[in-house]
Amino acid sequence: MKLAIMQPYLFPYIGYFQLVKAVDKFVFYDDVNFMKGGWINRNNVLINKKKSLFTIPLDKPSSYLLINETKINLQFYNKWKIKFLRSIEQSYKKAPFFQSVYTLVENILDLQNNPV
Repeated sequence: MKLAIMQPYLFPYIGYFQLVKAVDKFVFYDDVNFMKGGWINRNNVLINKKKSLFTIPLDKPSSYLLINETKINLQFYNKWKIKFLRSIEQSYKKAPFFQSVYTLVENILDLQNNPV
């Protein structure tokens, strides 16, 4: 049996999915300490052909909390989400498959479908 264990990432890179496909069992290792400055709540996106870092706002992130205990800051999240989705739309609206991918990203970021 092939087993892989990884911490969760926000919009993981293709190698993450290749690893999931290559093993029999995959474990999300989210009961370890949250790493500030890591990739759990942030990633890069190309805006105007330049790498742009985006970060989901968290509520009191701490290296003393476990990943699965870390919460989204609901006070700032909706404003952040609107701004982020607007940036994605403006940068990619002419790209092939834009609407289906944009809808997928919207659904992922919708907290009503994905409770915190």
